[in-house]
Amino acid sequence: MRGDFKTAAAAYETLTDVGSTLDRIGIYQALARCREKAGELRDAAPWRRKAAHGYMALPDDVMPKDERRYYALVEARNAVQDLAGQAAPLTEAAGEYRDVLAENWKGGPEGLTHEGFFGGLFFRSQGDWITAAKYLFDTAEAVNEQAVESGDADARQTALAAYELAEECATKAGRTDVARVAGLRATALRGGPKPLKLGGL
Repeated sequence: MRGDFKTAAAAYETLTDVGSTLDRIGIYQALARCREKAGELRDAAPWRRKAAHGYMALPDDVMPKDERRYYALVEARNAVQDLAGQAAPLTEAAGEYRDVLAENWKGGPEGLTHEGFFGGLFFRSQGDWITAAKYLFDTAEAVNEQAVESGDADARQTALAAYELAEECATKAGRTDVARVAGLRATALRGGPKPLKLGGL
């Protein structure tokens, strides 16, 4: 089966300069999927990144701005996922992912809370505390608002987790103001201070 995906990828590679920009983006995505199915994640990532670049470069008469930015975000996220554990290539892809996520975030976190949570966790794993804190805090605020309006207990727990992580990252980033607010929000959701873990128990 993996051989079939490699054969398909080789065929798609002959088509990367054929057709419209949208056609080429589709080819990049197909190439990425073939490489992923073949277990060649590192080789899939460059095609994900090319697809992201392609979406971001589309003009308004081809695709609305919000739509193409979101599709670019999905591709950029897939690229950093494909490069997990690959330090050097991941660094460059992470910078592109940061830029595309920031573009999407200009309109606020509404409708993007899943992406914000992933982004916060990703940048936390990279030790980028200030960026992680931003997305985790903004996501927590949006999800908490949804929980208040809907009474959804699961959303409430998600907001609590995001606030706790935002507090941790903001503290490590030296943003005590953000950490304090995140901590207060978490305490309110929790109904009291976070239980202390006792050593040895």
